[in-house]
Amino acid sequence: MKRPFFLLMTLLWVGMVMISCRKDEVVVDPNQATIDRLKFAADSVIQNTTVPGLVALVVDHKRGIDWLYAAGVSNTQTGAPMDASHTFRIASNTKTFTITVLLQLVGEGKISLNDKLSKYLPQYPAADSMTICMLANMTSGLSDYFDDERWVNSFKSTPLRIWEPLEFADMSFSHPLLFQPGTAFKYTNTNTIILGVVIGMVTGNSVETEINNRIIQPLQLVNTGINPNGTLLPGNHGRGYDFSELGITGDVTESYDVSNSGAAGAAYATPRELQKYVERLVGGGLLPDTLQYRRLNKDYQIMSPIQSYGLGLSKLGTFYGHNGIVWGYTSSMWHSLDKQCTVIIYYNTCQVPQQWPDNLFLRYMEILYTKTKF
Repeated sequence: MKRPFFLLMTLLWVGMVMISCRKDEVVVDPNQATIDRLKFAADSVIQNTTVPGLVALVVDHKRGIDWLYAAGVSNTQTGAPMDASHTFRIASNTKTFTITVLLQLVGEGKISLNDKLSKYLPQYPAADSMTICMLANMTSGLSDYFDDERWVNSFKSTPLRIWEPLEFADMSFSHPLLFQPGTAFKYTNTNTIILGVVIGMVTGNSVETEINNRIIQPLQLVNTGINPNGTLLPGNHGRGYDFSELGITGDVTESYDVSNSGAAGAAYATPRELQKYVERLVGGGLLPDTLQYRRLNKDYQIMSPIQSYGLGLSKLGTFYGHNGIVWGYTSSMWHSLDKQCTVIIYYNTCQVPQQWPDNLFLRYMEILYTKTKF
């Protein structure tokens, strides 16, 4: 009788040990394979291009993914690693802030999208043929001051010069219109610079003040801002390198005055704060519902077979957002209500288009969904 009792107790003990072991087993994250692919794609940029460093953020609420990753270096001289909490220049993502303030003023009845620009800037005869809406969705026909040799030569010789916004308008209006306003699309920084001037005329405040009071402070974005001029990049940040379009190489972090881009590109942020902003920007709450619906569904112009541009907002599939290209920094900022997904990417360099963050964003779309169905 002793032997069967001993055998029974042994089996019970083994069973308890096996159960205990099962409790201690590591639970495998069902998203780990996807995250590994996202990481591999980011690492490939660092390994196979001349991009010094990058930060990538992917938050997919449906799948339960919240991934923030830094790769490469933030300082090529010291070898300091890239830091995902750093501030960075968000360049043309600034346009989304400026146009949001503009649309808020529309909602308040202080301005109309159908207003002729000549109502505010009558000194330009061609302004009578374009509306505020045309400036916002890039169909005004104005050329870009970045393409004006006077600006290019001045930037190369005196990058610390402080510019007044109307100097850029003067340059663009000195050229013939590229097309009859409202008949075609041309992405032009001058459009948003002029809208910043209009915002100032309507409110009596600078566009930077309005962006701060209407968006940055209400959203409690403590590491986000826009400077009217100066070279400072506030907050903890790495260095920014190169600007291939003008053939400028090396560390360009504080080598130019931000008044060069103003309401079109002078803002800065951190990845997490940009996530918070773009989710509200696309998800609603910054505009009246009717204007939010219009912004997401109307006034769009074709940019490419897969991308279109509306009222200060670009659309790729179900994703809305923008990208940014400025001296030393490039970035992509996107959110999809349908996918409940946000993607933020930035590089600490501005090099050839093949090395811009938009390409990594498209690779992430292939990984997360399929490139044709995002």
